[in-house]
Amino acid sequence: MRFSEYCETAENTEQEQQLLQFMKQDKMKDAEKAFGKLTRIPGIGKLFSAIIALGNYESIAAYKRSEHYDNIKNWNFVIDYDKNSMSIGPTDEQKKKAMKVLAVFGAVIALIAIARKLGCCKKKEGTK
Repeated sequence: MRFSEYCETAENTEQEQQLLQFMKQDKMKDAEKAFGKLTRIPGIGKLFSAIIALGNYESIAAYKRSEHYDNIKNWNFVIDYDKNSMSIGPTDEQKKKAMKVLAVFGAVIALIAIARKLGCCKKKEGTK
């Protein structure tokens, strides 16, 4: 289920309080320290910032008004209170986009390798 869908179903229910209590547990505070270093990674850093920020809000409605919500709302979200675990992962659309980017990147690398093999990128005489 997407995080936005989870928020819609949990807002103003007992699930909302469970989520907010879960985010304030000592275990999650320890995870936040580890996530703090990951916030500098391009692309997924904003996701980790959004996860950290969730524990600082008193309600889902307040969180949805924040800038952090936009960074996490389209990610898959699973929380199991019995096992005390939370999982956030990319949706199928996000995976497809990532595969397209990787395919383009691979094609560019292959073209550069072919160009070098054919001698199109020779160094000029007299340069280092």
